[in-house]
Amino acid sequence: MSLVAYGIAVAAIAYAYSLFFSGSKGQTFPPRVPALIPWLGSALYYMNSPSEFLANCHKKYGSVYKVLIGGREVVVTSSASVISSMYATDPGALGAHTTHIDIYEAVSGRKGGPEVYRVITQLIFPMLDQRLSRRALEDFVPTIAQAVYNKITPYTEMETARVSLMDFINEPLYVATNLAMFGTRFPSGTYYDLRTLDNSMPERFFRIPFWPWESERARRRLVAKYGDYLSTEDVSDADGPLGSAFKKLFRENNIPLTAATGHILTFLWGMHSNTSVIGLWMFLFLLNDHDALVAVRNEIDTAIKTEFGDFETFLANVKPKELEGKSFPLLTSVILETMRVVVMFVVFRIAKRDWEFKDGGRTVLVPKGEYILGNAQAAHLDESSYTDGHKFKFDRFAHGDYREGRLPTDGNPWFCLGVGRHLCKGRYIAMYELKLAAIIFLYRFEITPVQKGSESWWPPKTTKRTLAVPRTETVMVDVRPRRVP
Repeated sequence: MSLVAYGIAVAAIAYAYSLFFSGSKGQTFPPRVPALIPWLGSALYYMNSPSEFLANCHKKYGSVYKVLIGGREVVVTSSASVISSMYATDPGALGAHTTHIDIYEAVSGRKGGPEVYRVITQLIFPMLDQRLSRRALEDFVPTIAQAVYNKITPYTEMETARVSLMDFINEPLYVATNLAMFGTRFPSGTYYDLRTLDNSMPERFFRIPFWPWESERARRRLVAKYGDYLSTEDVSDADGPLGSAFKKLFRENNIPLTAATGHILTFLWGMHSNTSVIGLWMFLFLLNDHDALVAVRNEIDTAIKTEFGDFETFLANVKPKELEGKSFPLLTSVILETMRVVVMFVVFRIAKRDWEFKDGGRTVLVPKGEYILGNAQAAHLDESSYTDGHKFKFDRFAHGDYREGRLPTDGNPWFCLGVGRHLCKGRYIAMYELKLAAIIFLYRFEITPVQKGSESWWPPKTTKRTLAVPRTETVMVDVRPRRVP
């Protein structure tokens, strides 16, 4: 991009900001956000900082408004009841196919279309419902726990080490989960390439044509390695339960290798991307809140001693039942609260026929062919639903319903893992990964941010442009083995 073009783009964004803040609500309902340029509308502002754009619109226009984004007429709502209705509505009325295709294209670099959507929704999703169910994961939680600990064992023998918090937590989790799900054949040495690709995803998704060449090279390496993994002649235990299922699915349905590789890359990005950043934020919140850290660590120490006897027995025998049960209410609350505060998850649907909803007694129409966007972040931060909704309160969900298979969020708007017919396929494995990471790392290590106490430590600097969870700059920590009481 030339300096002139870049200057024009910056000026356009600045003008869009000024137009946005100077515009009036007007008399129409729902109110319309002023558009800078025909067709483009508020796309520049939205793409530059989705979270900030939606937060400012919510503050200025209320719980429902209309905006033009890159040729798409979009009705935005932050009503928890309407967002729930969007999730529950038949896909024949509100379709998600554009989002699935856009993500596939951004991750894989391949062209999407009806066939891609069919493979995702009619073949891959039903398979994942079975392979990633609570029952199916029963035997793999201890495999993940032991593999994580094996990866970090060298740190237990060091007096101290200075590391990136993101990589210290997530590389072992990435390796361990892939080993459990995709077997010993899964290509090693792919963690940093997937992270590099993930860092460029906002630019790829919004089709901003100046992501680094480094990420393109990383994607090509991933495609080559995943392609080799899928192209082995036989399917065996060495492919793991999920890898075997993917291979059989692709071969039985004659999915070409190039398309299959695109699907597996997209799945792996989806499985690891948000979980890794949520895990990072979970640790950041705990490291910034001494009382929370002490309380959660005491809970972990007590649970390991009373439920398992010792740490080695925990690693060998932990099952979903123990992770979901009443032994870890504070840890579960910390994870749910982290998601509530940081996940900028938007529910984006296209109306396949006219669709209506109520807002304060008034009817809002989403005409066929237009879009509706559920601003879940605004619902999650709503003070009428959550006292001090903008603050992280580690025990907010600690006294909820902890029956097996449930999340203690009933009665509160909480959409981080989907709801109804649109539940996240990887919701169980994500929760198990996050809990295992917290238990293992907090039990075995003292972790101290290098610059804790200085203004540069908290809050961490984040990227404005994001898809779901804000990325932070690298946070370095000092790690030393913990003397367990």
